[in-house]
Amino acid sequence: MRVAIVGAGVAGLVLGGALRESGHDVRVFDKGRSVGGRLATRRKEQGAFDHGAQRFCARSESFRAAVARWESAGLVVRTEPASDEPWWLPVPSANALAQSLAVGLTVKTSTRVVALRRSDHAWRLGLEGGADEGRFDAVLVTAPAPQAAQLLAPHHVFAEQLARVRYEPTWALMLVCDAAGVAWPEPIFSEGAPDDAIALLIREGKKPGRLADDSLVRLTVHASSAFSRDHLEAAEDVVAPLLIAALRERPGFEALRPRFVQAQRWRYARVAEPLGAKALYEPSRGLGIAGDYCVGPRIEAAFESGLALAALVGVR
Repeated sequence: MRVAIVGAGVAGLVLGGALRESGHDVRVFDKGRSVGGRLATRRKEQGAFDHGAQRFCARSESFRAAVARWESAGLVVRTEPASDEPWWLPVPSANALAQSLAVGLTVKTSTRVVALRRSDHAWRLGLEGGADEGRFDAVLVTAPAPQAAQLLAPHHVFAEQLARVRYEPTWALMLVCDAAGVAWPEPIFSEGAPDDAIALLIREGKKPGRLADDSLVRLTVHASSAFSRDHLEAAEDVVAPLLIAALRERPGFEALRPRFVQAQRWRYARVAEPLGAKALYEPSRGLGIAGDYCVGPRIEAAFESGLALAALVGVR
């Protein structure tokens, strides 16, 4: 069967890998410049920033098995916090893990799917720019729920389920700062107070396998859901100074001196209300959906959803 997958995040890559291994002809399309979705890494002259998903734990048997394989391959290491439930960190970057999941797949990035067209019991993709990728027996959408709903709306499938999904946004801030004059926290991850504008402060130079800090310190800051909602449509040059000001209110950060500043808005950062099923598939029409929004706000949820949709489509 020839299958198109829309979205090259964790769910789409895991789905594509499972279907390819089962003998299906798979093509993956993503509007972004790279695979991985929120397993994202921004590379700058001063070093790299993992500005999306940071760390994860593993609870299901299938995901624990995958994490064990990744650990053996040097793609993940255990990280903070130390507890009975291990947390894992991708190395040498978040996106490196996504790239490993894409090995063997035919992926077209910077390719936006704007429409699905049904003709003679097959699907054709309407791509921005007009390219024709030919006929597909099935189209599986792993983009965020609002984008999936828009793409599938003309075909009247999964609309009720997708309408139930709710997300929380996150503004991420990447900073390179002078090391001197600031009482830098020792842990990689520092949580913010419940009412703080900053939910998480990340020391990129403290992560294993990364360029270490010297006279400059790399930080990634994740704003709280409340701050991100309140400033969802604000411009980057409005949001960045507000988060820097919030940082300077922290004890020891009063003398913070940024040398590089860049903000990134994740509109669909965290699933607040999931769909409630691991994946959905309509075999008579060859349409399906998967993603973390099906189960919950975790990398493991995206992984499990991708496997679940592969099983529904048919993994031989």
